[in-house]
Amino acid sequence: MKKNITGILVAVAILTLACLCFPANINSYRSTPAAAPPRRSIPFTSATIPAPSVSACAQDLEQVLKESEDAIITGGPRLTKDYTLVTYKVDGDTIKDPVYDTVPVNLENYQHNTLAHQKIWDFFTGVIPVDQRTMVADFVLYTDGASESLGAVQQTDDPQDWMFEMDLIDGGNFPDLATTVIHEFAHLLTLNDSQVTTDFPVFEAFDNHQIFDREAALCLNYFIQEGCSNPDSYLNTFFYRFWPDIFAEWQAINAETDQDLLDQALSHFYQKYTGQFVSEYAATSPSEDVAESFMYFIFVPIPTSTTIADQKILFFYEYPELVALRGRILDHLCLFLPKP
Repeated sequence: MKKNITGILVAVAILTLACLCFPANINSYRSTPAAAPPRRSIPFTSATIPAPSVSACAQDLEQVLKESEDAIITGGPRLTKDYTLVTYKVDGDTIKDPVYDTVPVNLENYQHNTLAHQKIWDFFTGVIPVDQRTMVADFVLYTDGASESLGAVQQTDDPQDWMFEMDLIDGGNFPDLATTVIHEFAHLLTLNDSQVTTDFPVFEAFDNHQIFDREAALCLNYFIQEGCSNPDSYLNTFFYRFWPDIFAEWQAINAETDQDLLDQALSHFYQKYTGQFVSEYAATSPSEDVAESFMYFIFVPIPTSTTIADQKILFFYEYPELVALRGRILDHLCLFLPKP
């Protein structure tokens, strides 16, 4: 789940895989990482850097990212919980067969605002190439009010299929919509069944810590709620590149069951390792770290400094297919930029 963070860290653990949100103390329990996989044979060289002209609107997109980080949306209903408004089935570029949940009267206008629903869906399909979203089977619109949870992805009853979720109220704000779509897509990119082998015992009992621990012990790579990451997957390679020195410390924090204490501890963890993360939300888990870093890879110019946070952005330039994908996404994003 991509969240706005103002002041201390907002709640991280939700019982949906909203942007990889599983129970706070079950994210990953491997006490010591297995031997690191070999580094990729393709080094980061000037040949992997796209031409400066790859997108004429790159500067504007960097401003969009900044506006999303700084924005606090006001207005709209005040809510104490989140409500699913409508769930659509996905058929290629089309959404159909809406299923409406029961919602309070003050949310019914949002629930039946099909023009707003279609606008968000058109943005998602317009920005993310069709061959990169074949795993998306459902499109869900929900809301928990403004500036709280922004969006989510989670597996359906079939772990090969995913649902993309967006807060309808926050989706009306272009910076939040743009950054959330890219962040959530990063989870689809790094967690789909070509990257992570589903662990069915964990999938069928997602809140059972004993089963999680048992299955994690059988995995030689980075293990997450979705299963055992493949040796050469983006997530596994990223994890072993950047997390072994701090993972045990993060695990101890993540075992905290009191949400307020967990938020405070994760915020302190970020402050301690600020130079290692592109954002505070990235420090909440390895999976959020890779998603936030990918979002920065899309929105910001190629880093020139040597911080670990910048190295995480440069990580994606080691993959020619991701460099090409970045160009495709940027070209599409430019078409949607609000006109001055």
